Amino acid sequence: MAQGLGKTPKKQKSAASSAKLSKRKLAKGRMTFATKGRNKVALARQNVATSRAICKKNEKIISAKAITAGNTFFLNDIKEQGKKEKLRFKRNQTREENKGVNDLGRRLKDQLKKLGKESNN
Repeated sequence: MAQGLGKTPKKQKSAASSAKLSKRKLAKGRMTFATKGRNKVALARQNVATSRAICKKNEKIISAKAITAGNTFFLNDIKEQGKKEKLRFKRNQTREENKGVNDLGRRLKDQLKKLGKESNN
């Protein structure tokens, strides 16, 4: 018999390790594991509630448009509207950030001016 052709028996996993693996597997439909820790759980619940509210709003808009449109309903219209809304939110967010409310560089320059050490650059 040639060497290396014989099959070795597979090593069996212990019951504990297989149970641990099966417990850690994600159930159908779930994307992440449950969060642990009091603060993280509260934040996760808030995120879930927010996303559910957004989904409900979007579902109402889509169903209303589908009913009023009749045969001429296309999901692309909803998709484009969502993209525009997302861009509008992002534009507003960058506008708020550019106002300098949370601008670290501006605050540091102000502190240097107070100390009288700023050079005009």
